[in-house]
Amino acid sequence: MPMTTVELYYSDTCHNCHQLRALLLETLPKNMKFKEINISYPEGQRRASELNIMSVPTVAIDGEVMFVGRVSKEEILKEISSRK
Repeated sequence: MPMTTVELYYSDTCHNCHQLRALLLETLPKNMKFKEINISYPEGQRRASELNIMSVPTVAIDGEVMFVGRVSKEEILKEISSRK
């Protein structure tokens, strides 16, 4: 079974992005892969455009956008528990 990949799309100037990053690092189980994609750089912009991401923070799980903007710990836990 492939490992679940959680991607956080963010920018350096986004306060909510940094809060969400800390929440994800605290919440995600160790068996999930966590990738941070900074849209301030061309490669991050390219990846974000592939998923039609228009704002940050955005969380994608296995290549599917799940959350845009602020999200609660409970919402994250509910979504990742359905993928175990």
